Amino acid sequence: MPKEVASQPTPQNEEAWPEQPEEPGENAKYRRRTKSGKRTLMAFVEDIYLPHMRLRKRSWTVDARLATRFIYPTFGNREIRNIRAIEVERWLDRLTNKLAPSSCNRVLAVFKTICSLAVRQGIVPASASPCSGVFSLKLQTPRERYLSPDEAVRLMTILEQSERQEAQALRLLLLTGARKSEILKARWENVHLDLHMISVPISKSGKTRYIFLSDAARDILAGLKSRGKSPWLFPGRSSRKPISDIFAYWKEVRDKLNLADVRIHDLRHTFASFLVNAGHTLYEAQKMLGHADPRTTMRYAHLGQDALVTAAETVSKLLKSGTQAQTPSPTEAQA
Repeated sequence: MPKEVASQPTPQNEEAWPEQPEEPGENAKYRRRTKSGKRTLMAFVEDIYLPHMRLRKRSWTVDARLATRFIYPTFGNREIRNIRAIEVERWLDRLTNKLAPSSCNRVLAVFKTICSLAVRQGIVPASASPCSGVFSLKLQTPRERYLSPDEAVRLMTILEQSERQEAQALRLLLLTGARKSEILKARWENVHLDLHMISVPISKSGKTRYIFLSDAARDILAGLKSRGKSPWLFPGRSSRKPISDIFAYWKEVRDKLNLADVRIHDLRHTFASFLVNAGHTLYEAQKMLGHADPRTTMRYAHLGQDALVTAAETVSKLLKSGTQAQTPSPTEAQA
């Protein structure tokens, strides 16, 4: 009598999945939650993906927020193995009605990372990954906007006339090239006026970085009313938290100056452009801006090209004069 062959577990035959010994940690929790129900994407994210990323990614809470807001409403109660790539593509297309293409791509990147982990965990075969073959949206060339020296002077003038802390924060952004979050979330314990710097304990690059201060920037910090009264340079309504945003004040200022197309982040671009146009190297600009990847700073390379072309012409003239000095005149050649 032939032996009975046990059916092999497959994604299509989930009832045949064998009972597995209890595993420690999140995998066990996921198995218990889904043993009598569906192996949903939401269960996988909550029980496996987020605990996994918490140990590996500083911004794991952003993944949680994006998944909850944009992925769960459509796919949260679906089994991962039953989500098709064409559904993900259509979902991504609909998402463009709510978000900019760059933001849509960030959400898609989180979805792809979730699916990749599901494949590695054996939850879904690689051939059935929902995001397999789904491409990111095409983005337009990044918009570049720099303040001219005249625009920058007019901006600084109106900011200097205000005592509002939003104005002082904007002055610091233009004088340091720092990111908005680095200034608004700065604490007095990280300000070192004697060393001309502010330390950013955990910057965007994941490492401690330093914002270098000119005398003008130091004077602004020394005059802030929060000094000695709050842990934050720019406290919010609650002294326990920093100011959350300065956009409303920024819009008011830029409208007065007819600079409606200028964003707060463009102050950082302007700082970099002034550096490069003044003859400072891209390496110096990289360090001042806190770019971990030198390629990010290359966007400013064209700004200093006039000085570089002039330098190239200097070498060309030297070589040209040298070759002319060694080339015999027609009379000398006949002799």
